[in-house]
Amino acid sequence: MGNIHGGSFQAIQEYFQQKFCRFCDHPFTAEGIQLLREEPGIMVVRVSCSSCGRPLGVAIVGTGASASKARPKYPAEWTKRDFERLGNKPAITYDDVLSAHEFFAELGPDWSRHLPRTGRAANG
Repeated sequence: MGNIHGGSFQAIQEYFQQKFCRFCDHPFTAEGIQLLREEPGIMVVRVSCSSCGRPLGVAIVGTGASASKARPKYPAEWTKRDFERLGNKPAITYDDVLSAHEFFAELGPDWSRHLPRTGRAANG
């Protein structure tokens, strides 16, 4: 198992082999270091002493090799209708946000007069 996972597991083994069992004072060996789970950017290992059999415990080790998660092209909460209506529009930029801020700031304190009338206000 020493050369799997791009050498990350081997590096973890080498790290723990520099440590000593608190019960029998023997160094941990590669045989006592077991890979339990691997996910993007982390490995979960169990470390036990090969000499006395006592466990050191389970370690969650960050490997720094996080998976490149592609940003979704649209927000998760969008419905199919939202996607059809907005999916082909360009993404909002920082400049777009600044322009919108300036627009709203220029409306002044009576900004509500720019809203369309609905309900009873529209009929009366």
